[in-house]
Amino acid sequence: MAAAARVPALMDELVEEIIVRLPPTEPANLFHAALVCKPWCRLISGPRFRRRFGELHRTPPMLGFLCNRIDVSRFVPTGAFRPPHADNRGWNAIDARHGRVLFRTSGWGPRRLLIWNPVTGEERQLPLVGPLLARDWNAAVLCAAGGACDHLNCHRGPFLVVLVATGDEHITLRVYSSETGSWSEPTYVAQFPNYKVDKLAVPAIVGNALHFVIDSSRRILKYDLATRETYVFLQPPVSYGYHTTIMTMEDGGLGVARMKGLSLSLWSWEAKSDGGMGWAQIRAIDLAKLLSVNAHSVCSDFVVFAHGVGIFFVGTDDGLFSFDLKSGQVRKICEGDRRYNDIRGVVPYMSFYTPALEA
Repeated sequence: MAAAARVPALMDELVEEIIVRLPPTEPANLFHAALVCKPWCRLISGPRFRRRFGELHRTPPMLGFLCNRIDVSRFVPTGAFRPPHADNRGWNAIDARHGRVLFRTSGWGPRRLLIWNPVTGEERQLPLVGPLLARDWNAAVLCAAGGACDHLNCHRGPFLVVLVATGDEHITLRVYSSETGSWSEPTYVAQFPNYKVDKLAVPAIVGNALHFVIDSSRRILKYDLATRETYVFLQPPVSYGYHTTIMTMEDGGLGVARMKGLSLSLWSWEAKSDGGMGWAQIRAIDLAKLLSVNAHSVCSDFVVFAHGVGIFFVGTDDGLFSFDLKSGQVRKICEGDRRYNDIRGVVPYMSFYTPALEA
């Protein structure tokens, strides 16, 4: 009888080993498995399974992206996941990280910031702050735990919003904490006046630092999340006329992708033979051979990189295209309107998602 009693426990272990290996890109598979029976539902809905699922797959999948149009930011799914609501009217998505999306108001009304969790549907509007009144600013959202968190399941925890604004005299940086519900005192980078922040370039975390594109894509502002120090350094040479997006290299290092017309060049920040650091071009991609558009229909100020999954988004008058850096696959994922060029930006959304059902 003792041996027979151990069989159900063994079966439970086998079931978990099978289910935990389901691809995270299709969370509907987990949902369907949870509906098979109550024991499976309890297993999949439990914190232990969520932890194992994240640890096994490591890189959060891209569940979709926010497509900014004239008066609405729309969540476009890349698989079976659907948020509680897809349209965020009156808002533009500007960043997404660690399970949250950061919006700014669109149009000419009062400028505000909003945090949205597509998995839970929770929203939180942030209090107004002085830099929001500046003409040129950008912001990023991230988990407040920093390096102490593995970011596998922190979308319900405390978060930070880092805001960078540029003016005639200095660059201003302020940080909002969800734990205190308030903004920090401003930090000024006074030696770099007149460097406008790129509002269309999605900020990126590389290592333990947040990076913003500034000065018409000629420079990068680095904010160290541990020391809270700021640095400004040049991008690759001949940056004028190119749109730049910051990317994470396969080794976790800093890279940039620059686009002009249908030419996309990739650069890596590497150690040089003299012991210093510098930019090295590692790849050039001719999108004319891949996209069914001409150079005049490409939005030269619009290229976005999805960190961790290696996918670029390129905006054109014909719509929005994705380009997989590893496979070379190109897909048209959104229709556009030639008359209005109505796709204004895109923000990828990466997150693990396991269904929370009543067992």
